[in-house]
Amino acid sequence: MRHNKNLLFLLLAFALPLFAAGQKREQTIIAEGFVVDRVSGAPLDQAIVTIYDDVMIVPLAFATTDEDGSFFVDVPKVERYRIVADRQTFYENDAVATANEKGFVKAKIGLERKPGYVFDITLFDKAYEHNPINTLRDCKIEIYNNTTKQQELTLERWPKATFNFSFAEGNHYTILVRKPGYLNHRVEVYVNVNGCILCVDGMGVKEPDVVPLMTHGNEVGYFLGAIDLDSLQIGKRFEFKNLYYDFNKWDIRPDAAKNLDKLATFLKDNPGLKFELGSHTDSRGSDPYNLSLSDKRAKSAVDYMIANCGVDPEAITSKGYGETQLINKCDDGVNCSEYEHQLNRRTEIKITGWNDRDPLWDRSLKEIIEDKNLYKKIIEQEKKQKQKELTSRK
Repeated sequence: MRHNKNLLFLLLAFALPLFAAGQKREQTIIAEGFVVDRVSGAPLDQAIVTIYDDVMIVPLAFATTDEDGSFFVDVPKVERYRIVADRQTFYENDAVATANEKGFVKAKIGLERKPGYVFDITLFDKAYEHNPINTLRDCKIEIYNNTTKQQELTLERWPKATFNFSFAEGNHYTILVRKPGYLNHRVEVYVNVNGCILCVDGMGVKEPDVVPLMTHGNEVGYFLGAIDLDSLQIGKRFEFKNLYYDFNKWDIRPDAAKNLDKLATFLKDNPGLKFELGSHTDSRGSDPYNLSLSDKRAKSAVDYMIANCGVDPEAITSKGYGETQLINKCDDGVNCSEYEHQLNRRTEIKITGWNDRDPLWDRSLKEIIEDKNLYKKIIEQEKKQKQKELTSRK
């Protein structure tokens, strides 16, 4: 008899959880729907959807909308649901829904944009001058809000050549686009900050081309833009503009210091590369004088970035070219305008080498901006690794 009771107890012990699980499955239904722009009707991806019971005491489920603006999630069965949708740069909105006769909870929620600007941006290889055939895919795209200290977008190896983002008023944003085989590209966006209604600063690299369209009662601006990435090539040169010196001097002026700060940021965004800063003069003056002056100016610019911006001394060298690399006809004895001479007085950045791996690839933009010592740590790690490899070869 006792044996039979024990057997019955074991059967109940196994059966009750299974029965309860079955009951739980029967009480679960599907909640699905769409989140869209309330004015345009465009689907909104990356919206956070939270589903509550109708008294909003405890969240029942969470979901994130896909590129079609849709969500799909299992929820416990209750009488009514309140579905709340939220997305960066939009006002939160909700909807109340009940299960239909097929046992589904469906909702379509429209969100209203906060005042600001929407960027629809295409990524190009700069060498092909916005040829739609030569757009770039598989890029890493990040956006950081410097005002709120939050990383607001992370797209790892994005399979498309386009992306969009809404920039809200009163914020300063940083965009960083990375792709193996290309220079990392940073863009700063200021929206109604310190008197700047909308400013885009390319940090010494070409700023995105923008074509504005205003909608939503002129409170939201839509922009079509292009960000160009430069491919890595040994010997490739980039002109660094707005670096001026006083006559016959090589001291760094305050206006030049601001631009060198931007160049230093560009160099630190690309820690796996080696560069040369070259200074050029026009043909007026003797050859030895121009060579000496350009060499002093180039060295002065590099020394400033090393001393004041923390740029690794091994990452950049300086060289003065004098008048040996004129880019037009204005050689000795040729009559030229001041504008033509000015074209020859320039500063160029040349790529002289790079690592196979970007040391910053696994670091988020938030880390890059907030950790002021990250660049120094990365450089030290790279040097230790190289030393270790050299030692192992001996």
